[in-house]
Amino acid sequence: MNNMVAEKDMRIAYGEALVQLGHENADIVVVDADMSPGTMTCFFKDEFPERFFDVGIAEQNLVGVGAGLSLSGLIPFINTYAWLLTLRAGDPLRSLVAYPQTNVKVIAGYGGLTGSMDGSTHSSIEDLAVVRALPGMTVMVASDASYIHWAVRAIADFKGPVYLRLSRAKTANFHEQDCDFQIGKGIKLKEGKDLTIFCNGLFVLKALSAAELLEKQGIDASVVEIHTIKPLDKILIVEEIAKTGAAIVVEEHNIIGGLGSAIAELAGEEHPVPVIRVGIADTFCGTGPYEELFENYGLSINDIVDAGVRCLKLKDLCLIQ
Repeated sequence: MNNMVAEKDMRIAYGEALVQLGHENADIVVVDADMSPGTMTCFFKDEFPERFFDVGIAEQNLVGVGAGLSLSGLIPFINTYAWLLTLRAGDPLRSLVAYPQTNVKVIAGYGGLTGSMDGSTHSSIEDLAVVRALPGMTVMVASDASYIHWAVRAIADFKGPVYLRLSRAKTANFHEQDCDFQIGKGIKLKEGKDLTIFCNGLFVLKALSAAELLEKQGIDASVVEIHTIKPLDKILIVEEIAKTGAAIVVEEHNIIGGLGSAIAELAGEEHPVPVIRVGIADTFCGTGPYEELFENYGLSINDIVDAGVRCLKLKDLCLIQ
């Protein structure tokens, strides 16, 4: 990692990346569902008003318009809350984007618990499970401003539907500027021999902090960012779990159906090791300040450390048997 710079709102980073891409590629168009001041697509709207479309509070139409634009040869980026895209607009997302493989870029804002101040219904804790189950859908989770700039460019060049989950929160920019970013390829951020921590989104920094605390207990943990949930970087994941023999998966999502489920499934098929999922324990979360919600629902740095210790005990038990 480089020296981390000041925190930046991930929505602003996305809005800036979209404008930059718009200057480079005239086929880029943006569709929003009456959320442009929140998704920051307003930046693109101001720069390219003729290439911006607001469908109003009509999320199913949002997806349909995006599909239509893609069939005309354009590259649409469609934008609103993650839970609205995957649940309210789930039918057209399945039937008009995933099934026909239209070239729609689905930008899901306010991922995880970052929409919770609008009420618990606005949290998106199941979105990744939904899109992960859609055949042919590429699924990604952004972690900092550098990632967003790389990802926006990469998914514009990628042929086919992509779901990119963004957070509303601010985060430090921690990726190396010369990182070899590729869709479907994980990023190893710390080498270790005792345990692997797989993570994505804003929980990458929490995983790195937890690894430092584990080191004080004599536990040497790898930290690997799996930013693309589908397709998984199976080679890297299997190499890691074969090396360390134990894994915890940290994510801002229900423990059912997200990255934790994906890695547990892969481990079960390819190289069985203990896997502990650190996420939201299959419950709807309340409303409140972002970091306080993590403390309340088992997603703190100390919770990650505790999971690491428990996972090593399971590893030792497996070795004894």
